[in-house]
Amino acid sequence: MLYLIIFVALLIRLPLLGGSFWLDEAAQYLESARPLSQQLQIRDDFQPPLMHLVTFVGIRLGELFGVERAEWFVRLLPSLIPGLLSIYGIYLIGKALHKPKTGLLASFFLSISSLHVFYSQELRPYSLPTLWAVFSTYLLLQKRWFGFVILSILGLYSSYLYPFLLFGQLLFLVWQKTPWSRLVMMGTAIVAGFAPWLPKFLEQLAAGQALRSSMPGWEEVVSLPQFKTALLVPAKFIFGVLDLEPTAPFLILGGMIVLSTLSLSLSLWRQASLRKHKTIITLLITCLAIPLLVSWLVSFVVPVLQAKRVLLLLPFWQLFLAWLVVHFQPSKPLLSKLLAGSIILIGIWSNLAYWQTPALQRENWRALQQEISTRFAPKNTILVFGFDAPFASWQYYDREQFPTFSSGSFNTSVNTNLAEQIKIIDRYSYVLLFDYLRDLTDSGNRLEQLILDLGFREAGVLDYPVIGFVRIYAKSTTAQLPNDSYENWD
Repeated sequence: MLYLIIFVALLIRLPLLGGSFWLDEAAQYLESARPLSQQLQIRDDFQPPLMHLVTFVGIRLGELFGVERAEWFVRLLPSLIPGLLSIYGIYLIGKALHKPKTGLLASFFLSISSLHVFYSQELRPYSLPTLWAVFSTYLLLQKRWFGFVILSILGLYSSYLYPFLLFGQLLFLVWQKTPWSRLVMMGTAIVAGFAPWLPKFLEQLAAGQALRSSMPGWEEVVSLPQFKTALLVPAKFIFGVLDLEPTAPFLILGGMIVLSTLSLSLSLWRQASLRKHKTIITLLITCLAIPLLVSWLVSFVVPVLQAKRVLLLLPFWQLFLAWLVVHFQPSKPLLSKLLAGSIILIGIWSNLAYWQTPALQRENWRALQQEISTRFAPKNTILVFGFDAPFASWQYYDREQFPTFSSGSFNTSVNTNLAEQIKIIDRYSYVLLFDYLRDLTDSGNRLEQLILDLGFREAGVLDYPVIGFVRIYAKSTTAQLPNDSYENWD
């Protein structure tokens, strides 16, 4: 049954696995494709280095088979495989703490979670730390201390939010009355293992502060209001990639899960046999509730809490739901079936929506580049970006086919020479201006006005879900353009 669940999980994760890289994935690829000697030069990418190193290995393996630029292959080693292994890992934890049936149900819930599906397909460090989180916890339960220390160090090198889980794991050991001498030895070994990276971490922290000061509004993009986040993270754990809207299906299914979970939890609290389940309750408190609470409190100072960043806690959420279902199946079968059925229905619904709705998928830069290269000629078309350089996603797919112009900063208002620099576009017949991120970097719409001042007129737009508009400008002297087609614009 476990192998069947993992096989189904693989099938669910195959659609869109080869989809276009979005901005951050393309940046991850371009950085990881560099020589090994440059893999630790990631000052501007606020993450530890393990994702870069694993992706570097994946790209080099791809070169052996000529698939080093195939999105599906590059995502295998750092994302898809860790995602599948984490499904196996949560089964082991559920089996060890309660029953094999609990482990199977937890692994099944995780396998159909569209949030887990999405980030098992993304070339970013979310699936990888989830792998270390699950297996380090299993080794902790097995009292295999050396393995726990090694995986904890790997977790720290995978995500800067991993310490929240590690803090909870250490609390679990304290709760289990682990000797202090052992705790100190393990803690010292983990800190010593991560210490060599601390200088680089401080560099990244300084670079992040500089970015926030140079790009007005960036902090609002990467974070949400605190009390909204407190509701949004659990909601994303339940509904996955779906847009959260107060529609009837959301209210009905969400209400069924919340009410059945609360009812079963309250019944559990009242049970006289609560002490029999002390270990699993302690684990869920320390490895799910406490990391969420601490990361939320830290976000009052540094905004870090988002559902994708705490994906490493999602398996423990699914374990909690599976445990409630299995534990109360004999005594409260209706509520148990209601909870399990709601989770399964949401899993089916959210995955189908993800496969069929472009707005729920990643930015399709590959299709955009193909359309631009089909409809425009590089000899008389230039692309304009309101950014310090052409977007990594464009660089990855275009590979310097089209000439480009960038504003050279994260804020066009500070570039006093922009009007002079942009005159380079005057030699071209067509200008394509990307709206992507310009509400942050060009809030005064300076680029568009400068393009118009050079004698261009807006001739149309290309509209792509999630990416937004690419505005087309043509010189006033250019012949009349077709109304319904951009073909032969060369």
